Amino acid sequence: MNKKFPKWILVLAIPCVLLVAGYFALMLYYRVNIPYGTWINDIYCTGMTYDEAAEALLADLDYVVELDVKDDEGNIHHFEPDADMYTLSFREGLEEIVANYGINGLFSEKYIYLEPSVQITESEWEAYISKQPLFQTDLPEGSARVYIVETDEGFELVDFCASVLDEEKASKVILEALEAGETFVSLDLMECYYSIPHTEEEKSTISTYEALQSFCSKITLDLTIQGETAYVIDASVIKDWILADKNGKYVTGKGGIFLLDEAKVKEYAQSISEEVTTYFGKPWQFVNHNGDTIEVEAGNYGRALKTYALSNKIISAYNTGTSGEYELEFSFYPASAADNDYGAGYGDSYVEVDLEEQHVYLYLDGELALDSPCVTGDVRRNRETPK
Repeated sequence: MNKKFPKWILVLAIPCVLLVAGYFALMLYYRVNIPYGTWINDIYCTGMTYDEAAEALLADLDYVVELDVKDDEGNIHHFEPDADMYTLSFREGLEEIVANYGINGLFSEKYIYLEPSVQITESEWEAYISKQPLFQTDLPEGSARVYIVETDEGFELVDFCASVLDEEKASKVILEALEAGETFVSLDLMECYYSIPHTEEEKSTISTYEALQSFCSKITLDLTIQGETAYVIDASVIKDWILADKNGKYVTGKGGIFLLDEAKVKEYAQSISEEVTTYFGKPWQFVNHNGDTIEVEAGNYGRALKTYALSNKIISAYNTGTSGEYELEFSFYPASAADNDYGAGYGDSYVEVDLEEQHVYLYLDGELALDSPCVTGDVRRNRETPK
């Protein structure tokens, strides 16, 4: 006996079939067209084909292909290829990015930020990379690969063998970083350097450099005046004290150790003495009661550096490897001299006599304590007060 198919099943089935059909129709449509509510890089792309969207994104593009590259010494090299060297595209992978939003993404707003893919022309890249300073490290023919340079601070070793750039690998690393849209890459971290063996001559140069470093860094001595550092003896000074023969060649002792030239130490001490000694008739600057700076021929007044004591101290400190502070020793240095007065040595307490005005001024601790007329020596009787 045939039973009739219930009408209510048919009523429910038809909308379901239509819904499923509509969904699959939408899926087919959005396989070639961008779904509803899709914003890419602030451009409303709904209904566009993926090719149309890619063209729209490219037309609105303000993009620079550039990369900062750090070498093994920490220097930054900026790479920015010309625009005619590469092509930009948004087409690759656009469907996958949109599809990541799934079924719910068909009916909701989507905001996507997309970087373009970069494709650099290989032949253009080879010409470009060969002109970059980072890749122009070859030594001129006949140049030494290892040598010593004297600097203001001491000595520096230049060693082209210790860290050699693998140009092929570095070029590939930089190219891949640019095409990936990266902004920074470290060649050291990417292992783009290697070392090459030294020759016996180069090993000897390195040993000489190490001996120089040992000589120059043996001590650091602060020379002070009343507790304030006035001079510093470090590698920048000591580098000039290596004993040399008449041909200018460094003299070494046992074990290849460089020797201290004591004569140069004494010359150094004498040069300091010429700067800080105010005794033995050296003139000095004085600000008088009117605020005028005058030069006073002081005669045998002021201070005199004990040069011999200084040179002996330096030599002794160097021979024993003793760093630290050394207070410069003076003769005829008034105890009242101000801490910051390295010149005249008259301090904050003194008497100023104005011979022209016949006036005397007494200063105690920098303050005027007495202001009085005075009478100085009689010129007519050859009793003139010394100036």
